[in-house]
Amino acid sequence: MKQMISLIKSIIDEHKPDFIVFEDTQFQKSYLTFKELSQLQGVLMAYLFDINIGFEIVPPSTWKSFCKIKGRKRIEQKANTIQMIKDKYNLELSEDICDAIGIGIWSKDKIKFKNELNIQQ
Repeated sequence: MKQMISLIKSIIDEHKPDFIVFEDTQFQKSYLTFKELSQLQGVLMAYLFDINIGFEIVPPSTWKSFCKIKGRKRIEQKANTIQMIKDKYNLELSEDICDAIGIGIWSKDKIKFKNELNIQQ
């Protein structure tokens, strides 16, 4: 946990993001993995609060629906996400990187929409 948060902190320090979006944890098959990811998420949230960086946690179903990722099972959804990235950007990447890009696609649209609402108010 300490190594992971140190790595995340160094990435944040290097890139200096204004806002971060990350996927919510969800239980798959391993309670231990779910617990550890949830704890890491909490540590990350505390760090982001401390350094005043805004963030949003997106449920997997939300960004997948926005990106039109189909599939009943997780393995189908992963394959369809990889295919979407290949079709859209002509890239062949790992499933985790493709998921991150999918979250980024959702985030770009959502943040743009929020900014438009703030401008109109």
